[in-house]
Amino acid sequence: MKKNIYLLLVVLLWMYQTPLKAQKSESFPRLRERMMQAKWRAVSQQLELDAPTLLRFKPVYLSYEMEMAAVDFRQQARIMRVNADSLSADEARLLIENQIRVTKKILEIREKYYHEFLKVLPPQKIIRLYQAEGEIRNRINAEVRRRFGKL
Repeated sequence: MKKNIYLLLVVLLWMYQTPLKAQKSESFPRLRERMMQAKWRAVSQQLELDAPTLLRFKPVYLSYEMEMAAVDFRQQARIMRVNADSLSADEARLLIENQIRVTKKILEIREKYYHEFLKVLPPQKIIRLYQAEGEIRNRINAEVRRRFGKL
């Protein structure tokens, strides 16, 4: 499990270093696939599902991951790093509207897949899924901070 998490961290850190605007997931399909598989292994180990459930859950989860990967999370984080006083009213309004748009997109995806996940998993396992994703995200963020300082 630690090896899988480490691999995921390394891949995500590598992607984090490169300019994301120039790098679309379509440009690096093998990298995107390897990242998703590493995350899948970590999540599936956390959920401790039996083989038939795992087989039914995997395509749903990977589809969820594909949709979430298409979301531009930089807009979510940008609002926390910007100096609000340096923005004009129009720039601030645009930044807020972009963040709201991204937040709505994330909510739509989570609502859609919540119902898909329920077809395969009990609600308790869905909570464990979200917890596992949060842990992975926290590990990645901690590793980024450790390696590159506060960005």
